[in-house]
Amino acid sequence: MCDSQLTGGRTERRQVLRALGARTVLVGLGTTASAGQEGPPAELISGDGIHPVFGFSALEADVEAPVGVDHTVEALIRPREGGEIPEFYFEPTGLAIEPGDTVRFDLTTPHRSVTAYHPAPGMTQRVPDGVPPFSSPVLAGGAYWLYTFEEEGVYDFHCGPHEAFGHVGRIVAGSATGPGATPVADVEPGELRGPIFTAATVLDDPALDPDCVLDRGRVSWDEIAPESKLPQLS
Repeated sequence: MCDSQLTGGRTERRQVLRALGARTVLVGLGTTASAGQEGPPAELISGDGIHPVFGFSALEADVEAPVGVDHTVEALIRPREGGEIPEFYFEPTGLAIEPGDTVRFDLTTPHRSVTAYHPAPGMTQRVPDGVPPFSSPVLAGGAYWLYTFEEEGVYDFHCGPHEAFGHVGRIVAGSATGPGATPVADVEPGELRGPIFTAATVLDDPALDPDCVLDRGRVSWDEIAPESKLPQLS
């Protein structure tokens, strides 16, 4: 079912309690290049210039990408109607791609990252088996980050500084399979913590169901139910 609606009986409170005791997530250091500078050290990049953990970071939009780009996702911010906390979001929020595609994340405003939900930094796994704990650095506005999604399955990711406000995204590469295909609310509590606060309700919105993402190809932030995007911090 792809229609956006607020699912009753969510275990958001359980997620909150788990989050309060969770370890701080460390955003990884990325390979970085900027206009007028040499590229990243060779030991930090893969053969095609996209490291499987660090990706490829450019501090300015006009830095030439080392590979062709198949898709673009923007990290955006806008005022929230009737609220003081703005909306932090990826556009599109859900994206269907093919395994091996490279995605460019345009970080149009500062203090953004693209970070996988992965056990290495203490989070539940929401990427395909065998995928490393990929993350961009926290980058300034006007930067971009590239990542190649090699393995088939669902990839859930978040912006480290703004996860709690719902700044999450989902990429489905080829098929709706893997740990990320399981609803957040259905994951049993454990030592690892899952998506917190509004991140959990956004990822569990019916519009972001992995099969719906595959069917539609792209799911806009505006297609997520308003109830799923409400701040959960108070």
